[in-house]
Amino acid sequence: MSQHPYGGMREGTARQSELTGLPDRIADLIASAPTEPEAFLDWSEQRQREDGKFELSRGRVVCNMIHASRYHSRVLRNLIGQLDRLLDPDRFDIGVSDFAVRTPYGIRSPDVVVDEARPERGRITTTPIFIAEVLSPTTEKVDFTEKLEEYTAIETLQTYLICSQDEPRAWAWARQGDGSWLSQPTVIVGREGAIAPAGLGIELTMAAIFRGIPDASSAE
Repeated sequence: MSQHPYGGMREGTARQSELTGLPDRIADLIASAPTEPEAFLDWSEQRQREDGKFELSRGRVVCNMIHASRYHSRVLRNLIGQLDRLLDPDRFDIGVSDFAVRTPYGIRSPDVVVDEARPERGRITTTPIFIAEVLSPTTEKVDFTEKLEEYTAIETLQTYLICSQDEPRAWAWARQGDGSWLSQPTVIVGREGAIAPAGLGIELTMAAIFRGIPDASSAE
């Protein structure tokens, strides 16, 4: 298994270029994209899914091409299924990657976000309680660095969870009683553990999140 960083990356070193390796058409889209948050939201809603997943971070529009593996989809489905089964729908809304989160640095679209249920129709939340990302080769460095900094700067967020797609392993950051965050996450390995996201009143079991995912010893 590869080693995952927890932080310390200097700003601007997360990737050599947001446009590197992207098709020319996508690179042209990014170059012409607006960087004002509301205008960016309007622009991103007009993009086709096959164009990729667009986000706004620190004045830059970035794009991740969508190539989800079977294991990534399985972990994501398992996590959403647990949340849907355990949370009171009158109190909480569950959003997936097409639902945006406003951060102090821009706009992200996490794999999973939970916030308080609201009557209005909206395309973005500014008050998430829980955010989760499932690792993929193209995003894992950003999930542990830039997104960690951006998500934990949101005043309402209580838990940031990262899940491996290759084995039962998760990293959980929890806001402390004084509002601060510990510099290192709680690492949960194996199927026996559980995560109790603050503010939700539930417990997410590793066995359920990673159902259908091989153990580390048997992972390819």
